[in-house]
Amino acid sequence: MRLRRHQDIAGHPAMQVRSLLRRLNQEFWSVDTAARVLRIPAERARRLVYALRRVGYVEVVPGLPRGTWRNTMAGNALANASAAAPISQAEADRVLNAFLIRVGIVNDAKTSLYSVGKVAVFGSYLGNQDRVGDIDLAIRLDRRPEFAPRWPEASLARAEDAENHGRRFRGFLERLAWPETEVKRYLRGGVRSLSLHDWTKEEPWLQHAPHKVLLEDGSTPSPAKSAPQRCAEPQTGLHQSRSNSRRAAKRPRGCPF
Repeated sequence: MRLRRHQDIAGHPAMQVRSLLRRLNQEFWSVDTAARVLRIPAERARRLVYALRRVGYVEVVPGLPRGTWRNTMAGNALANASAAAPISQAEADRVLNAFLIRVGIVNDAKTSLYSVGKVAVFGSYLGNQDRVGDIDLAIRLDRRPEFAPRWPEASLARAEDAENHGRRFRGFLERLAWPETEVKRYLRGGVRSLSLHDWTKEEPWLQHAPHKVLLEDGSTPSPAKSAPQRCAEPQTGLHQSRSNSRRAAKRPRGCPF
């Protein structure tokens, strides 16, 4: 999905709407939450939320207290939409192959609390057009079973290591979620044309939509046309033990894991 910077959605700036849905992705929220996120009056937020409901981007959560909202599947797709310009098919192949290399690095990193269990590509990348919009990828992250007995402690240890390298967290829950956030950020690699989606949430829709599975349960990723060379043997990031944290303070930019 692609946005234009001066586009309107439900009578509101598209970038503002995307910012809201991106912040509230995978959460239950209220109109007051939306008002705080956008720093707008509650009445204005209420009008925006109901406008988004009319066009199918948000919905009331059944079975929960009145006024509890969530993003729809379309809303989450909008949250992941890019305003970047379309890219050539050759560039899209390069971006996808680089992503699959990062998947391999994560799955080889035994100190990572997560591995990538599934990757599927869908959307405009599968078409025959010369220019590609976002490269839409549905991914499934699996917790490594060896960390299960002490999962909270292992998660907080990863967050502490990140703090030692300058990251700041807003609270306990953000610390606890850091291992998943860390992996997703690394996989995306700061590439604007990559749009990552949660396989578990998108699976019902993908069962009826064209898609191609590139990796599943430890299989070798299926590359695109021409794979770039892998970076040098990783020395830091997910491969790094806590005893090496001081030595790894200066992390190389090209291969952080």
